[in-house]
This record gives sequence, C-alpha cells and structure tokens, in this order.
Amino acid sequence: MFGVDVSTEVVSAATAMAGLVLVYMGALAAGYGSFQPQERRTVRQAYQRRGWVAFGCVIAAITSAFFGLLAKWIPSEGCGDAAVVILFICFASGIWIAYETAKEIK
Repeated sequence: MFGVDVSTEVVSAATAMAGLVLVYMGALAAGYGSFQPQERRTVRQAYQRRGWVAFGCVIAAITSAFFGLLAKWIPSEGCGDAAVVILFICFASGIWIAYETAKEIK
C-alpha cells in the first residue's frame, strides 16, 4: 500500500469523521435526555449500545488521524497503512451506527 502518499487525506477524513460522530453523540445524548426518568429504563440499552459504538468510532478516527500525522512526520509506510486500515474500520462502524439508528425508527 501507499499509506504515506494518502496520509494527508486520511488525516482530513478521520478528523471529519470524528467530528461527525461527536455531533451524532450529542444528538444521541439529547434524545436520551428527552425521555422521562421512568421511560429511560426501557431505552437505555439501545442508547448505550449506540453510544459505545460511537465512542469507539471517535477513538478509531482520532487514532487514524494520529497515525496519518505520524506517517507524514517520520515518513513511515507502516503508520500510513495503519491509518488507512483504521479509517476503514471507522467508516464501517459509522455505517453500522446509521443502520442501527434507522432500524429503530418506527
């Protein structure tokens, strides 16, 4: 692979993905907070699952950006390739979050 060659783009995409997921987490927290305390017990598991997956996605995106920056700084093919792979994992978790959210709309 040519991770160093695309590391600038990976850093941009990863930070954008982290920001997008942070906005989603804010909406998720606001949605959960809109329920009455007695209603929260029934929706807690679904909100927690999506929240933890979103948290993992943010961590993955920041890690991808870190490896992308490191690949440019050192220049290291391994760090660049790792940044690309982690970004793909982050994209997959973003798709899963969107699917789970859409599935629960009734």
